[in-house]
Amino acid sequence: MRKYIPVLLGLGMAVSLSACATKTVTETTTAAPATTAAPAETKEETTEAMAETEAAKDDVVKAAAMDYFANFPEDKHMIVVPDLFAKTDAGEEMVIIDIKKPEDYAQGHLKGAWNIPYGPAVAESLAKIPDDVPVYVNCYTGQTSSQTVALLNVAGKYATNIQSGWKNGISQTEGFEKYTDTEEVAIPDETYEVDPAIVDAIAAYYKEATSNPIASFNFQPEALKELVDAESDEYTILSARQAEDYAKGHIAGAINIPFAKGMQEKFSEIPTDKPVVVYCYTGQTSSQTMAILRMLGYEAYSLSGGMGKEGGAGWLGAGHPVVTD
Repeated sequence: MRKYIPVLLGLGMAVSLSACATKTVTETTTAAPATTAAPAETKEETTEAMAETEAAKDDVVKAAAMDYFANFPEDKHMIVVPDLFAKTDAGEEMVIIDIKKPEDYAQGHLKGAWNIPYGPAVAESLAKIPDDVPVYVNCYTGQTSSQTVALLNVAGKYATNIQSGWKNGISQTEGFEKYTDTEEVAIPDETYEVDPAIVDAIAAYYKEATSNPIASFNFQPEALKELVDAESDEYTILSARQAEDYAKGHIAGAINIPFAKGMQEKFSEIPTDKPVVVYCYTGQTSSQTMAILRMLGYEAYSLSGGMGKEGGAGWLGAGHPVVTD
């Protein structure tokens, strides 16, 4: 078990007294003694104590978030579908979580998968998710599951994202039918300890993610293009692609912090007083990065589809240009 040591740019934190019938007129008209006001010093001390408590909770969350990349595994919390199927065939112990909507889960999911839909349900289910066996998560295309995997690791789970999700990964892998069914799987009642401060932070994350006009914090390429064209300095674009790929072409104005172990050491380069849009190749590693940045207090978003490719999704799929300077 692990130990736990506007919309963007304006779009983008009378009491009723029952008197006894035998009371005398004098008794019923006697004024109640005035309530003694609490000393100002006591109120100040209470406020200070509350502030210290909140600061301590914030420190717990930020320490866990910084630890995410400081102790980043070689697999970067990602697994390709064939490798997952091989683990299944080998009978390895695991938990699979499908965060698709219930109606989509019912139409097909990996055998044995629990359905915990993306949103508040994830935070509500944290205590039921094991922290002593591998947890594999899938969504539709791998972007919201990447967010979820980052948050689960912050909560002390050994979570890994199933790359490309159901649509672009699982259902596109030859022989996938053998590993899927439509039977609903009940979530066991066993519980695991999670730091309350982290539970609260993750609950706040999903509450915002499901109410923010930028749904699931996935920023659309067209919206980012408008901001780039306006040459606004009221936001930050962060490329999480590798340095050599950044050099070959990146979105105008983007800074580069490659997705890798230790990248949190460069987060201080990201301004904290304005929103940041993170992009990568397909939106999966930027989703991990974005989720961690939000745990650290940034107003962060992930570019939907990432850089993508011509004829596909993302920035290039929308036909938008890149620069090399």
